[in-house]
Amino acid sequence: MSKEKFNWKGLFINDEETSKKDKTPDKKIEKAPATSFPESAKTVSTFPKTTGTKFPKSTTTQFSKTSGQPPSLDTSINHSILNGVIEMYEAGFESLNQPGYDFYEFFKAIKAVGSNDPAVYKMAFTMAQSVDAKVSKDVLLTQADYYIKEIEKVHNQYHKQGNSKKSQIVSAQKAQKDNLTSEISDLERQLLEIQTQIAHKRNQLDSIDSEMGNVAEIDQKIAANDTARTKILETIMTVVDGIKNNI
Repeated sequence: MSKEKFNWKGLFINDEETSKKDKTPDKKIEKAPATSFPESAKTVSTFPKTTGTKFPKSTTTQFSKTSGQPPSLDTSINHSILNGVIEMYEAGFESLNQPGYDFYEFFKAIKAVGSNDPAVYKMAFTMAQSVDAKVSKDVLLTQADYYIKEIEKVHNQYHKQGNSKKSQIVSAQKAQKDNLTSEISDLERQLLEIQTQIAHKRNQLDSIDSEMGNVAEIDQKIAANDTARTKILETIMTVVDGIKNNI
């Protein structure tokens, strides 16, 4: 992938660290190492073409296509995410490549062969010295240490940023859950109060219906009053008529 797409400086290293990119680390290598990942591509020295020398073919343990060593990977990680991050690290590793021949070119040569056979290392070392006579075992190890430390810096920064982002999300989720839990509790309390009020009002309504019996009794008394009046008046009128007719 292109270096423009996998820019470690933009993704992993904060502004404070990138502002220090011009400072030269204390290294015992003969070229000026960068303390941050370069922005642009550069010409990389390659092995000279030879007519009679080739890396020996080997049937020994082969390198992983991604890491150069047998991987020990967490199988629970999503493969798409894992492959993307691995490619990002590889692109970042490439962007760290220093001018001239150094450990990066030696690493690429070994990885290209895909073998960990001692003869491969010896042949690669011979070819490296043919490119740059100053290449030595100690120089390569010193340069390798530089790359390792730079990658570790990126990893630590990325790890810190990832945990910080995770903590923010978890805290935000907890706050939302607590808020919703509190709102639900309030609504449940209000619902209980409303249910209690409904029950009370229903009892009042039932009480009003039961009082209709008193109205019926009153109606009976009114009717009885009318009937009693009629009967007593009929008796009186009978006597009145008797007086009128018989005296």
